[in-house]
Amino acid sequence: MVTGNVSVIYLGGFGRSGSTLIERVLGAVPGWVNVGELVDLARSVAPHDELCGCGATFSTCPVWTRVGDVAFGGWTQDVLDRITAAHRAAARQRHLPGLLLGRPPSPALASLRADYSLIYHAVAEVTGASVVVDASKGPALGQAIAGAPGVDLRMLNVVRDPRAVAWSWQREVARPHDVSGTEQMWRIPAHRAAAQWGALQLEMAAVARRATAPSAQLRYEDFVADPISSLVAATAALGRPVSADQLPALNDGSIVLHPSHGLSGNPSRFRSGPVRLRRDETWTQEMPRRARAVVTTVTFPLLLAYGYAGRPSRHDTLTGAPDALDRRIPT
Repeated sequence: MVTGNVSVIYLGGFGRSGSTLIERVLGAVPGWVNVGELVDLARSVAPHDELCGCGATFSTCPVWTRVGDVAFGGWTQDVLDRITAAHRAAARQRHLPGLLLGRPPSPALASLRADYSLIYHAVAEVTGASVVVDASKGPALGQAIAGAPGVDLRMLNVVRDPRAVAWSWQREVARPHDVSGTEQMWRIPAHRAAAQWGALQLEMAAVARRATAPSAQLRYEDFVADPISSLVAATAALGRPVSADQLPALNDGSIVLHPSHGLSGNPSRFRSGPVRLRRDETWTQEMPRRARAVVTTVTFPLLLAYGYAGRPSRHDTLTGAPDALDRRIPT
């Protein structure tokens, strides 16, 4: 087992914000590895034997099989049940205030931290990586893991225009992780997506203010406009800088990605080869006016804080906003 600290870049925020793509690009950096949404390993991926990003089922993926062996002697039902129960008891959204206040860890929180530490160390040992990229997104889980022994966790808040996010949550999308081939991605109405997006961004701001772990912010729109510069800036802000030549090369708006062993997340998890980066502004044309108005109203203060007020200009689409990493929600 790898000894010492394992560096973890934890992508926080709300789903459908581009975290799967960003996680995969970071996982392509030499010495870095992406694991997908690790939060789903015990509660859905392993129990349903879902597909790994490499295309194999979880139970037959050589990397995850080896990780389980190194960490626990195998992914037994007892291990999966323990992790799932500890997460429910200590790292849900309702637990964030206590985590931010630094209250003494409960037995469940101590158990969760110990198990995540074992998993991260096993991933580092099996893959030979020094940095693990986890796109689990939940602020409470990230704050909980930040106190895990031997884990140096840094949080990257991935933000996307909430109107684009809400529109994505309403679309019917097949979920290829499911081996049956019949499952659909979860859908939620626009008003609920807006409320959850706002709540999670406020939570990410609270985590950043507490400064228990280094944090930075990255707008998905800026990443798409200039992936190399935006990730160089974001990783530097996190204190784990990567250089432009360590990132996959950008060629005519596309970036080449190889298969990885990431779990869960967006269907783009399974796309390899040249992947075209696009902002996806279909919501500006197809999103019903009422739904758009609801999302805009609910999230308006944060739209202003993140530079999303009004329709994006062509200049923003092509160049991004260079000061996006410096924006913070007003306190």
